[in-house]
Amino acid sequence: MGILEIWRKKLANVPRSLIGKTSLHIIEKSNMFKNKQLFCSKPFKWFEVFRWNQTAEVYLCCSGWLDTSIGRLQYQTIEEIWNGEKAQEIRRSILDGSFKYCNHSLCPYLQTATGPVEKIEDVKDEDLKVVIEKKLAILPYGPRAINCSYDRSCNLSCPSCRPEANIESKFKQQILEIQSKIQNEALKDAYLLYITGLGDPFGSPFYRKWLQTMKREYMPNLKEIFLHTNAQLWTPKMWGTIAKEIQQLVKSTEISIDAASSNTYAINRRGGSFERLIENLEFISTLRKTGPLERVTISMVVQENNFLEMTDFVHLGKRFNFDRVFFSQLINWGTYSDEEFKNRAIHLPTHPKHSEFISLLKNEIFHDHIVHLGNLAEWINL
Repeated sequence: MGILEIWRKKLANVPRSLIGKTSLHIIEKSNMFKNKQLFCSKPFKWFEVFRWNQTAEVYLCCSGWLDTSIGRLQYQTIEEIWNGEKAQEIRRSILDGSFKYCNHSLCPYLQTATGPVEKIEDVKDEDLKVVIEKKLAILPYGPRAINCSYDRSCNLSCPSCRPEANIESKFKQQILEIQSKIQNEALKDAYLLYITGLGDPFGSPFYRKWLQTMKREYMPNLKEIFLHTNAQLWTPKMWGTIAKEIQQLVKSTEISIDAASSNTYAINRRGGSFERLIENLEFISTLRKTGPLERVTISMVVQENNFLEMTDFVHLGKRFNFDRVFFSQLINWGTYSDEEFKNRAIHLPTHPKHSEFISLLKNEIFHDHIVHLGNLAEWINL
């Protein structure tokens, strides 16, 4: 069963009035799904460790886009998890073209066939070409990209993420054990280390200390460290505490901002300073200009209180000569009541300002090469 058939089945009993312009509509209208099988490299490379209280679950993609755990780090070795039965099932769903474990309405790459998603005949990676040719669900290599999402510690308390700032000192021992297991078992074949999918790499005392004490010998094949941060603490002084050999690996970053003005930033990045952010962006832009940074993305979770700043946000990215300006839907991670989420989620067709949002997307600036509309891409051509 292919993607289109799966989505028809899923949405068969859902009233059209509740669907709006859905991913089903995108799939039906898009040539990329009609005649060409797609392939996603994520489940063949990605190893995301997500800890919630006492449980460290492992995923083969962003857990919001592919929410099937493949194992628990406390009870299994990296190898047992990486090539376990659940991991094999997910990889088979990519190889057969069904993508049945994926959340098509939230994954921006499936919506646009970009990033790790491409036509199967366009795959260039030699390891992946072997995987496709031989239909390998058990892989002869270890994780290539490690996403560290096992520490929620952050210096900010953004409403879309958490009710209050939190340093997870209560779980210090567990966090350090997970970190040690990743360092000793998962990094030998890894090309990419992603810190962090949850929290902040500088706001967390555990990630920060790890960055400051990393040794190249533990990760001989590592080519890149990706920092996902709010950048409030990314100062020249903080940067100077990281060894030069590790600095040189920090080649890309995503900076979560969610605003283009001081007032909106104070609301959406609670506890942060827009003025400090701009000062730190100036410094980060020098790292992009002279190295080691090769790619800088700034991102905005689009919602009712910031969607009118989307064009200014693109100009902010251009001001610092950054590489990408990324937009995404607001998702309720449990921080909002259903009613509050409906009031904030401007992308929902039921929102009273949704038509204003659609009109805004007609601005030519959203066709600029640095703009990526992510899982909002379905709305741009309405």
